Amino acid sequence: MRTFIEPLFVNIAIIFAFTHLLNMISPFQTNQDLSLKNKVMYGLLSGIGALACMIYPIETLRESFFDLRNVPILIVSLYAGWVPGIICTVMVIIARLFIGGGVAWLGVVLALVAIITALCYRNFFTERKRKRWQPAIFIAVVYSLFYSMFIYTYLDFLPMQFYVVYFSCFFIAFFSCIFLIERLFSINMQLKETAYLDKLSVAGQMAAAIAHEVRNPLTTVRGLIQFLGKETEDTKLKEFSPLLLDELDRTNKIITDYLTMVKPADARLEVLDINDILSDVKSLISPYGSMHDVDIKLEPIGDFPLIADAQQLKQCLINLIKNGIEAIEGEGVIHIYLYNSTKHDFTFVIEDNGKGMSHEELDQIGLPFYTTKSKGTGLGTMITYRLIQEMYGKLKYESQLGVGTRVLITLPVAEQTDWKGGA
Repeated sequence: MRTFIEPLFVNIAIIFAFTHLLNMISPFQTNQDLSLKNKVMYGLLSGIGALACMIYPIETLRESFFDLRNVPILIVSLYAGWVPGIICTVMVIIARLFIGGGVAWLGVVLALVAIITALCYRNFFTERKRKRWQPAIFIAVVYSLFYSMFIYTYLDFLPMQFYVVYFSCFFIAFFSCIFLIERLFSINMQLKETAYLDKLSVAGQMAAAIAHEVRNPLTTVRGLIQFLGKETEDTKLKEFSPLLLDELDRTNKIITDYLTMVKPADARLEVLDINDILSDVKSLISPYGSMHDVDIKLEPIGDFPLIADAQQLKQCLINLIKNGIEAIEGEGVIHIYLYNSTKHDFTFVIEDNGKGMSHEELDQIGLPFYTTKSKGTGLGTMITYRLIQEMYGKLKYESQLGVGTRVLITLPVAEQTDWKGGA
């Protein structure tokens, strides 16, 4: 049995090493549209990892060579698609034919079974972003059944202990690799959020330093222009003074937004019903939507009590819906509906059918001064991010050019002791 276990555990270590190497070269990101260059790189590195597994096979089973070469094929096909999957599979097939032997054809067939199984169930796997263990178990079982059927039929000399050891190692490698990748997704997202918070902190320090100094002379200038606009006989000054006042008011609003971002008003926390909040927001924003020929459709979210400041939450939702309305060219619809829920939090979606955003634009959303609108400042989105985080919630954007954008808002559910007046 030791002759079976040792090479397979070396294979597992190789698979882990190459998974970390891929993450170092191109960090794993959720909802990342991989370029052709990245897909080819994933395929080549996965193929090299599979070939490294083939260097350490179980060699005591006549002409057959057993290792975990097909695990990289399954993993890269499930996560990155058919291009890297085919590259990895072709490399494995060429290497197995080069090794030769009377059952080389069986190694080719098993590699093809791996990629066909992965690609057939890839959509089932990728659409379960929060519950990938269920499809992963299903895929592993389906592949194992086909694998065991082939080797049982054509390699009748294999002892029972081989089946126990080999498939145990296969499941360990497969599920451990998925767990590792999902953890790397989470860690990379946290690092990205940390970098964003650092940038937000810099912007906040700038705002705190200059806001009051700029605001005072602006107030003086505004008062003088307003006074002169009424008292002067200069027709040009009378004509342009309203425009000057509007621009000064807009500048003052930007400073106010900065101050809100740095130090929001003290929150008045209370138990809220998300359906009541969304209903109020819809009533407030619907006239603006009608002006742009955009219909707002609100589905009941469910019974999820939360503790938050009602005005701040409404401000966030109005900002998000307003951005969706302005992203729609011509007639359109804003859908608001429940995405998923647990006993600890719930996620609802604000989805538009506007022009959408590219992957590069998605990466910039929420950063200081970044906006996709010609007259925007980007501060509304920054404030929304800040307020949602202070409610212990999360904000996530998903978008596709020409299709639209959806914003996923995750908020914590109030504990029963909190909303019933307990400690």
